[in-house]
Amino acid sequence: MSMNTDDLIGAFVAKVNSSNRVPGFKDNIPPSVRVGATNDIGTNDWNIKPFGRITWVEEIEQKICKPLPRSYKSLISRYIFPCFEISPVSFLANTPEGLVFKLDELRTGIFEDKYLSEVLLRYSYIQFARPSGGGYDPICFDANRTMKKNEFPIVQVDHEGILIKSKIIIVEEIAPSFEEFIKSYLKVV
Repeated sequence: MSMNTDDLIGAFVAKVNSSNRVPGFKDNIPPSVRVGATNDIGTNDWNIKPFGRITWVEEIEQKICKPLPRSYKSLISRYIFPCFEISPVSFLANTPEGLVFKLDELRTGIFEDKYLSEVLLRYSYIQFARPSGGGYDPICFDANRTMKKNEFPIVQVDHEGILIKSKIIIVEEIAPSFEEFIKSYLKVV
């Protein structure tokens, strides 16, 4: 039985929330997504949470002049979350507060490095993450290759290729689409 997009994203959120998540330091886990009190070493647990007042998705699409993939838009228009990793991707945060580190928040992070974002967007690459474990390479939707149901392949772009040569160099294709990335994480056929 196949799930519709919203159900698929709901299953993804449920699995992430029930997984063993890495707590984050207070500055990286905004109050809107914290679970419980800050512990003795200054970290908080967190959850992906439903949020009914997400107003910034349209602004992002207007700035990038492209629609976001349907499945990813289902996630960021209905849920808030801090930065988190699902290997090999470290998602940019989607919170109402924004973060201290503008590079880590979706609505500011994809535009904060002006030169990088200018080149990515000129060539139709929409950043939404970075590599797990650190690194500055943008993880992007390749909006040059529209797949079925308004989905785009997920690729890792070499940041040095952009900063040094103003050239897009694909390090690897991570998934054929965000929907397929989620299905792989959920082990759904």
